[in-house]
Amino acid sequence: MAFRRWTWLLFVSLLIAGLAGACSGSGSGVATGHHGTGGGAASGGSSGNGGSGGGILLDGGPDAASSLEITPANPVVVVKSGQALPTVSFKITSNGTPVGAQWLVNRAEIGSIDKSGVFTPTGKVAGQATVEGTVGTQKVSTTVTVQIQATENGGTEPATSPGPGGYEGVGGEGIGGAVSGGVQTALDGTPTADPTMQWLYPYDKTVFPLGLLAPLLQWKAGPGAVADGILVHLSAKNYDYKGYFARPAALPAGQPFVRHVIPQMAWDAATHSAAGGKLTVDVTVAAGGTAYGPISETWAIAQGELKGTVYYQSYGTNLAKNYPTKAKNGQSIIFGGATLAIKPGATAPTLVAGSDGGPAQCRVCHSVSADGSRMIVQHGDSYSTSSSYDLNNGYTETPYPGSTNGLLGWMGMYPDGSIGLSNTAPLPGGANSGNTNLYDLNSGAALTTTGLTSFVTKAGLPAFSPDGKHVAFDFYQGPGNATTGAGDGKKLVVMDFDKATGAFSNARVVYSGAPPGWPSFLPTNDSLVFEKEVKSNGELFATRNGSEGELWWTDAATGTAHPLDEANGSSGGSMYLPTGPSNHGTDTELGYEPTVSPITSGGYAWMVFTSRRLYGSVATVDPWCSDPRSCDLSSAVTPKKLWVAAIDLGAAPGTDPSHPAFYLPAQELLAGNSRGFWVVDPCKADGSTCSSGDQCCGGYCQADPNTGALTCGSKTNKCANLYDKCSTAADCCDQTNRCINGKCSQPSPPQ
Repeated sequence: MAFRRWTWLLFVSLLIAGLAGACSGSGSGVATGHHGTGGGAASGGSSGNGGSGGGILLDGGPDAASSLEITPANPVVVVKSGQALPTVSFKITSNGTPVGAQWLVNRAEIGSIDKSGVFTPTGKVAGQATVEGTVGTQKVSTTVTVQIQATENGGTEPATSPGPGGYEGVGGEGIGGAVSGGVQTALDGTPTADPTMQWLYPYDKTVFPLGLLAPLLQWKAGPGAVADGILVHLSAKNYDYKGYFARPAALPAGQPFVRHVIPQMAWDAATHSAAGGKLTVDVTVAAGGTAYGPISETWAIAQGELKGTVYYQSYGTNLAKNYPTKAKNGQSIIFGGATLAIKPGATAPTLVAGSDGGPAQCRVCHSVSADGSRMIVQHGDSYSTSSSYDLNNGYTETPYPGSTNGLLGWMGMYPDGSIGLSNTAPLPGGANSGNTNLYDLNSGAALTTTGLTSFVTKAGLPAFSPDGKHVAFDFYQGPGNATTGAGDGKKLVVMDFDKATGAFSNARVVYSGAPPGWPSFLPTNDSLVFEKEVKSNGELFATRNGSEGELWWTDAATGTAHPLDEANGSSGGSMYLPTGPSNHGTDTELGYEPTVSPITSGGYAWMVFTSRRLYGSVATVDPWCSDPRSCDLSSAVTPKKLWVAAIDLGAAPGTDPSHPAFYLPAQELLAGNSRGFWVVDPCKADGSTCSSGDQCCGGYCQADPNTGALTCGSKTNKCANLYDKCSTAADCCDQTNRCINGKCSQPSPPQ
């Protein structure tokens, strides 16, 4: 997906380029020390020359009785735009006598320290790092706090026209140039309050992960709508950024200036500096010499990057043109029905299934295994026909034999894609005949089970838990048991499953009410999200022609269900989503098809879902305008898009663990996108390069003892690093980590 998976080595190697030249040039930086023992100040220009800074221990080092002291103690370093990087020279004394030491700094993204003890910030990330000196067998440490004060006036316009996802992968008109001195003076002055100036996107209190493409700031403005320039102010603990931007060149004269992207370099610096904390954004506009605003929001920034890939279907994609139609303006067009993927680092989607060549090449209705190895897709010209796609081998397509064609659509796949439970609820798209059974997905052959067919004859949208020990489905039809009652399409049932024996057991109802669909387990395997059908157009779990859905969750132990109000767009019972023209008064009930990433990140689970809500001022047409066969999408941006929301881990049953959602970048703007399946990337063999253990088939990503490069291989450390394989939390090097779905994972942040 369009999040940038920087490794810290790469992140640091970018040095200080960009960020409006924030950390280079003439002048001197400032380094100040806290008052107290060992407090001191340093300034100057040594740049340092390494992340770990292995030093030389002098002969005659102190014995165990020596008293070591490191100075300065707890200094604060201030990095300012246009000034040279400041440095701090650390020293260690033993009983008052200077001694040589080996130096380390624990956060290379914040700064490096050389063999002489000179610390130099990267200028990219603010925050606090620990500096440690080793003398003989003794260690002594202190902290160093790096503060960044960055300013830029104008950005760089894209050299080419916007891609399928719009400028910067999120829409809008790109980055504006520099403002004039008069406009900057107005923006720096006291602004005039404008109650009509309100946020449209992002939403207040959104949780953002690291590595995401920068969001498009969008607002509704009154007197300052046709603005001459804006001020974007980002602030967090130890980080402050001010960006001044004129109207983008792509914005026609006289048109409202009511949206602007955060420059990516500033966004990366701000989010990495605020990781685990809060980031506040203020926007002020200037028009006719008067400043208006500011409007302000505060977001939470998770301590990790998103993992895996989202596979989704698109009607209207330009990556595969296989269905001729006419737009409402009479223009003859050919649109595409295909399955696409948004992969790490991308600014546009990748074609996975489907091609040019007519309806026979349409591939949309799909299911994907959690390990990212297999995808099953129905054929657009014959929904009773299905193909398997090898996601490890160039998306190779293999059609299933005719005898199983009608049974594999909407398959609920076991995490490794080897077997699957068939859907037999009558969903749009057909191919749901027969009764539910378990199938070998290599051959398409039915498998022998116990406890399944005697309980359920027709299961809707089945889904396995990440550990493969449970399965959930809409209990559409079947005798059930004395506890659950018979299937009626209005119950969400969870059963235990043993792959070795094919046994299904311990059926229990975890939700009962309006029809529940699209269940998806959290990585903890103990709770799940699902869609509650609010309004039907006569089709089951449809997302078209007026069908409405709401996102819910329930725990598997007590079955205490609760709506995901914040993700839906409701806070405290009231709608916080912006409203607008074209039937957008019920956007909180336009949420469908949730799936959850099998891997947690930053202490959260992450859910992707379909929504027809407004996307600020970018996608504002009627929510049901999404299919090129019935709606002109040649220029209108349909609001049928994929969104992502953070979910708290370990929430109490009956509460809302969700947070406001954000738009998933890199989607094609002029296409209707839906049914996102969030899965991990296919694993890598031993010897492959890696950045974390979740990428490795063996479960471990560790430094090669000969080269130091991170590679997949057998466990050599005494403990497991973040995202390495684990059985219990005791296996993890960081004892604050949890073992979630077999991987060392960060704990949930305090709420």
